[in-house]
Order: sequence, then C-alpha cells, then structure tokens
Amino acid sequence: MSQTYKYREIYLKTKQDILSQQYNSHEKLPSKRQLANDQNVSINTVKNAYEQLFAEGYIYTKERQGYFVEALNKLIIQDHRIPQPIHNNPTKIKSSYRYSFSHMTTDISQFPIDLWSKHIKEAFRLFQNEMSEIPIYKGPLELRKSIAQLISYKRGVTCYPDQIIVSSGTANLLSALFNTFSNNQKIAIENPGYSRMRKLFIDMGQDVVNIPLDQKGLSVNRVKSEQPDFVVTTPSHQFPTGTIMPISRRIELLNWVTEHNKYIIEDDYDSEYKYGTDNIPSLYSLDKNNRVIYLGTFSKTLMPSLRVSYMVLPYPLLYKFDLATDTAITDLSLMNAYALHLFIKSGNYEKYIRKMHHIYTEKRELFLKILKKEFKEDISIYDMEAGLHFLLSIKTSLTYQEIEQKAHDNSIELYTLRRFMVDEPANSRVKTLIIGFAKIELADIEPAILKLKEIIYE
Repeated sequence: MSQTYKYREIYLKTKQDILSQQYNSHEKLPSKRQLANDQNVSINTVKNAYEQLFAEGYIYTKERQGYFVEALNKLIIQDHRIPQPIHNNPTKIKSSYRYSFSHMTTDISQFPIDLWSKHIKEAFRLFQNEMSEIPIYKGPLELRKSIAQLISYKRGVTCYPDQIIVSSGTANLLSALFNTFSNNQKIAIENPGYSRMRKLFIDMGQDVVNIPLDQKGLSVNRVKSEQPDFVVTTPSHQFPTGTIMPISRRIELLNWVTEHNKYIIEDDYDSEYKYGTDNIPSLYSLDKNNRVIYLGTFSKTLMPSLRVSYMVLPYPLLYKFDLATDTAITDLSLMNAYALHLFIKSGNYEKYIRKMHHIYTEKRELFLKILKKEFKEDISIYDMEAGLHFLLSIKTSLTYQEIEQKAHDNSIELYTLRRFMVDEPANSRVKTLIIGFAKIELADIEPAILKLKEIIYE
C-alpha cells in the first residue's frame, strides 16, 4: 500500500475519531514514532497526516510535548440515512434518441469550428485587458455595437448600444428586468406558448395570465379584458403554432399598450429563417413610443450551448434597469462574447446564416414531401414558412401521453402541443405534434417519418 494512501487513511481515521468524540478535548494523540510503528509506516507519513489535521484546526501542538485534540462540540447529524440519487426522467436524455424531432435543437454539423477557434484566439489577443477586469453587467460594448448594427438592418430594430443587455440566457435577462420592480407585475403570456418562460414568471412570483390565440395570433380583446402590465408575444413566428401576427393586430396591440402605459415583450427567437418570403418586420420596428422590449438570441442561429441572448430596453425602463444593476457582474462568457463580436464584424456570421438557410430549406422541403406522401389525408400541416419547426395535426386514436411514450420507447425525441398548453388539450381524434427539423440528418428524415407512421398506426 502506498505511503500516500496510508497518509490519507491515518488522516481520515483520526479526523473521524475526533468528530465522533472518541478522543476527549485536549487529549494527547499518540506520538509520531508510536503511531508509525503501530501502522507500519514512515514517521513522515504520520507527520503529514498530523500536519493536515493541524492545518484544519482539529489538533494543536505543545512544544516538545506533541499533538493534542482541540476542544470541539460534537457534530450534530440529524439524519443518518444516505440520500438516494435523483434519477432524471429518461425522456430528458437526448443523447439516447435515434431520431430527433425536437424544436429546441440546431444542426451544428456545419458550424465553422476552425474559424470560431481563430476568432477565440484573436479575441484573447485583442481584448486581454478587458478580460482581465471585472466585466460590466450589460456585456462588452464591442459586442453590443455589433448586435445593434445586425438587428438594425436585419430586423428594423433601431437602437443604441447602451440599450442592449447581453447575457447567458433569456431567463437571466428577464429575471434581472423584473427584479427592478418593487412589486409584482401582471404578465400576459400566449397559450399555447413558451412553457419555460411561463414557469419562470410564476417562480418569480409574478401574476401570470394566459391569453388564448386566434387565427391572427394573440387575442388583443383578451389582453384588454385582463389589463396586464406586460404582454409577452412571439409575433414573427408564434411559438409553437407558427402564426405570423398581421399588421392590423400589431397596430391594435401597440395602440393599447401606448394608451395604457403598458409594455410588450417581443420574443424574436428564430427570426433569421424564413422560406419563400422576406423577413417579417419586428414589432419593435413599428413602436414609436418606447413600449416594446425586444428579446433576441443566438441559440437558433448558432447553437443553444453558446448561451448568448440579448435584450433591448426602451429608455423609460433602461434608466431604472441601469440603476438596479450598477454593481452587478455579467454571467456571460467574455471569451465567447468577444469571439461572437469578431464573427459578426468579419461577415462570417452572415455567411454561416446563408449556408444554414440553404440546409434548413432542403430539410424542411423533404420533411413536408415525405409527410404528405406517407400520411396523405390523415394530416394537416400548419406551415408558416418560418423558423425551424412546424405543427403537424394527425388523425389518431392514441392519446397525447401514448404518443409521447411510444415515441420515447422507439428512440424518437418528439414533443406534442400538450407540453405548451396550460390545461390538458380537449380529447379529440386529432392530435397536434411539434415537428422540429433542424437536427435530423437528411438521410434520416424518411426512416424517421416511417417510424413515426408506425407508432401512430400500429
């Protein structure tokens, strides 16, 4: 047995004996030589064990007398049972799926990792001083300037860099925003809608109201009756239905919040990808009265694990936000932030988006073609020619729970409309599935759809 192991063994055994009060306070420990002989180890091994106990405060020394036990209270242990490990829900383990219809994933197989690594090195060389200092909460000014330019010509969002806050996720941005208010706010959220955002607000103690949808998106009439302080909406590609809010509804919503001094939170989560149409202008671009808070992310365009999201605040809220976060420190990776700035500034971001747009267009078209061929009249596809997912309504006698369980049992990652609704969907022979097409390989699309058909009809 190694001397290193023996040192640890002596140290741990003596420490446990002291904590369990096998020794009395101020009792003398065996001498180094005596314990070395008893344990058949070197004196240095015992010396190292005793010195570690001394450093941690378990024992003290008296000159020429040896080591003695400190006076310690007995450590209280209320429950001697060993806690059982928490097992994650197996449906959450994405790596086990053979096919993924997830709306949350992207295809990173084409990500220019060599180019990104180059930008990482360049960022370290150019911004060493900035990265050696305590970062400001809003994120690096260079990245905020790049984002301001990007969303100005891509989304019509005209703003100054100081209005932009960059963070490691949308949840962090919204938490920081609502922490600036001394009282709870009434927040209206689309139903069906982004369930994680709804849970975030509930966990924060905000007053959440659920607003139903119609063929034009969020029901403004319901908003008017609920009188919320904030309205959270996804107007350019409603999540998860895909509905694009028409200009008439946008103006109606903007007019209401302006007249009542309320705010809209526009979540523009996948605005980069449109098929067969030009980009839909942001709601923010129509706002002339500082009523819209704009949320954007690089999760869909680059990769979710990059963890870079941003928020554009109107000035009436920005002053309050700046005051509340004056001493806060960002949780953003500065290395990634500066690399992203260089990625955008060099034009490589736009090149990558164009490349991925072509890839996603090809995947989406093949998905639609095979689904129509295999399911024929049994399906309705709600395809708004935007984003990285669409809705598929399908005739089946299966329940939502049965579909989800059978998909899991067949190694398919699949989500249904049930996940995004506050209440359980009404029992019907038509079930709605969320079909994400980003992550799946072209060669796997047909076998994946055939497996889905087998699940639905077997």
